[in-house]
Amino acid sequence: MIFALLLMGNIAFAQETYLWPVALSLDKKAGDDILYRPQDYIGVADGVTQAELNFDRLIIGAPLGTPVLCPVDGTITHANILYSNSFSCSIDVFNQQTGNFEQDSLLFIEWGMSPEKIRYMNTSVSIRVADGREVHVSGMRPLRLFKTGETVHRGDVLGTVGYYYKRIKEPCVVVSISKNSKPVDPMTPFGLKTTFVPAKVNNKTQLTREEAQADINGMMAALEDAFPGLYDYTPKAEFDTYIKNRMAAIGETISRSDFEVLIFKLLGKIHDSHTAIISAPKVKRGGSPSSVCLGWFNDTLQVWRTVPRYKDYLGKKVVSVNGIFADSLKAMVLEYATYSDGYVKSYGDYVLLYGMDNYYCDQIAKDANLMVTFADGETKRFEQMNPKDPYREPQWLEYQYRHYHTDKEGNEEAHFDFEKFSDTVAYLALHTFELDDLEMEQINEIFANLIADSIPNLILDLRFNHGGPSASVEGIYAYLAQKPFCTNLRKIVNKKNGYACVGSCPVDDDEDGPFADYEPLPSGEGFVKDEPERREPDSLVNYKGRLYLLTNETSFSASTCFAGWVKKQNRGVIVGRETGSAYHQMKAENFTQYILPNSDIAIQIPMIKIVFDTVVNERFPYGRGVLPDYPINFTLEELSFDHGDSILNYTLQLIREGKYIYYIEPEPETSSVEEAARPFRWWWVAIGVVTVVVSIVLKTRGKK
Repeated sequence: MIFALLLMGNIAFAQETYLWPVALSLDKKAGDDILYRPQDYIGVADGVTQAELNFDRLIIGAPLGTPVLCPVDGTITHANILYSNSFSCSIDVFNQQTGNFEQDSLLFIEWGMSPEKIRYMNTSVSIRVADGREVHVSGMRPLRLFKTGETVHRGDVLGTVGYYYKRIKEPCVVVSISKNSKPVDPMTPFGLKTTFVPAKVNNKTQLTREEAQADINGMMAALEDAFPGLYDYTPKAEFDTYIKNRMAAIGETISRSDFEVLIFKLLGKIHDSHTAIISAPKVKRGGSPSSVCLGWFNDTLQVWRTVPRYKDYLGKKVVSVNGIFADSLKAMVLEYATYSDGYVKSYGDYVLLYGMDNYYCDQIAKDANLMVTFADGETKRFEQMNPKDPYREPQWLEYQYRHYHTDKEGNEEAHFDFEKFSDTVAYLALHTFELDDLEMEQINEIFANLIADSIPNLILDLRFNHGGPSASVEGIYAYLAQKPFCTNLRKIVNKKNGYACVGSCPVDDDEDGPFADYEPLPSGEGFVKDEPERREPDSLVNYKGRLYLLTNETSFSASTCFAGWVKKQNRGVIVGRETGSAYHQMKAENFTQYILPNSDIAIQIPMIKIVFDTVVNERFPYGRGVLPDYPINFTLEELSFDHGDSILNYTLQLIREGKYIYYIEPEPETSSVEEAARPFRWWWVAIGVVTVVVSIVLKTRGKK
């Protein structure tokens, strides 16, 4: 029995041990030919180039062309060609297109890349395992295309050994493993004695005033260095005053959690939904909420959820809470609307709806016991919920999870839903644009079937869709577009090279920098790539029926782009509320990060401002999101879900009544926004000077 148990244990261990990723010759075994283990250094410090720590990767040397094997069963989540600017930072060159290194190299040559740089272009794939880990295999030269979402098996050939990084001269394959986006031990899964050391956790609970000031100064310097348009929506003087006042309120120390809240609110002053804290939060929530829930509906603060014993207070108008008038409370809560983009109003309205629970009770009052004064003069104390209280009614869980791609327990669900309501109406809800190749093929088939079945009305739902890759967004809109569409007009950056803030993720160290083809702006503040990018409608699958697009305050990023194309091209009507991101411009590419040295808070910083449109008019006011053609304000009916999805029901009513807006776009007028964004072209000045000189000469000759 003991022998059998040992044998079973060995079998279990063998099954858990990953397959060595390099095909082994007879004289080799797993663990041989490791070039670098975690905690080894790449290169030697020589006074100019510093050695680089290998924190979490297993780097295995092998002859060029050796087959690279899949270590474990799983699903492909990413497949890209990479080039490493430094050992700690790689950038995507492009999604795999040929599956052949020689053909890829021809494209790289067309791009003007040097042979030395081309040598270190390598394919990287990420494989999600059943236990939640992701295995990343890099340093390969491709043998075939991979589709994200496809299943691969232990022992499958992924590619062949190539070169990985310019400071590692030997051909090699590189393996790293992550879980929940955090690096984990890459050696134990292969049955090796590990050298991996987890990152040290910053356990500080307090910061001194000086440490807090240093972190804020460092963050602002990083933003001024890399973030284009830092003061687009909040002037620098106002920003500086805000920081000065907040720092004056700090005593000798500030708790780590309170400092994180301060950073959270500071980022809110930028009004950019892509600039955010990306480190794990350490803010402590206040525990059980109040027995009543207060929120603003159309500028009125009222009770909109209660435990059963207070149901008679539902809908009552509130004048003040804990002696603070409603307008002052609103200003306090809006400070926490950090994902409110530009001058977008809808997301702020959303925060005002639930912000009394999440922000006033948790962060401002730090107390869920509320003394509420109503418009009829009554003052009533509402205590914190206790464990015996049932849920507050009406519940809004169905509303909250209606369009999320995780369920109430956080389990992954479908990224899209499709349903044919009738022979005349179909419904497609895209919960995200983070779609893999197999999902894109399924959506292609959905549109092909809509065309084949002659469905005249399509409801496309982008509520709660936070965006995703441009390839997915453009590909799906191409099924709907009836004419070419402009994906962006121009891109703006602060500098071509020489960024100081990006130590945790350096940009390209080539002499010309990562933005070498950008030209100077006339203001002298930044550089622009003034080359509009256009996309044609799909020539094979192109739906021509009526489009009803549903949006709300959580239709962020790429969802706003999609809605913008629909409205700009008059391709459909938009129902619901203003999108969460601003329409005219967005900072959303080439993300770097800055880690505050004392608090260890990591900030995500986009380095490119993408300009989508420069014409400002009533339909597209500057700084706002895409506005709906059929606007719907928040209602208790929508949130309670008592009669199902009220916005969807309203849209179905529009279809039944044949309501659809055909808008005729007037001739566009160049706006000041456009002129400010144009690059300064000296040759235009030269042409102007020559024209004037020639004119003067001709006139002089005419007089003679």
